[in-house]
Amino acid sequence: MNDKMASEVSEIAIEEGKRALQYRDFSTATQIFSNALIEGKIDEPEYWCNLAKALFYQAQFESALKCWHEAATRDPTNKKIWVRISALYALMGDDDLAIYYYKLAEQLPVPEE
Repeated sequence: MNDKMASEVSEIAIEEGKRALQYRDFSTATQIFSNALIEGKIDEPEYWCNLAKALFYQAQFESALKCWHEAATRDPTNKKIWVRISALYALMGDDDLAIYYYKLAEQLPVPEE
């Protein structure tokens, strides 16, 4: 498969995964985004974010947190990622880390829409 075809297949996969999230089919979304990461999209934070969302909605908080941290590693200036990390730590009862990551997010610029 050439690069253009692989890219088109990736775009279709991410759209299918987003659709699965939208329709609350979290296990399908998890499978789609996990497969995309295995197939080489490991450096793309969007895949990590979507996988984190799917895991979160399945109450797999530790795994979701790991994915959010992976996304943050790949996109460290993304304020939304750091806020989500902070919120997840708060949900899990770790107030110190929740505050730490919220303060980190607070220092970043607000994304333009």
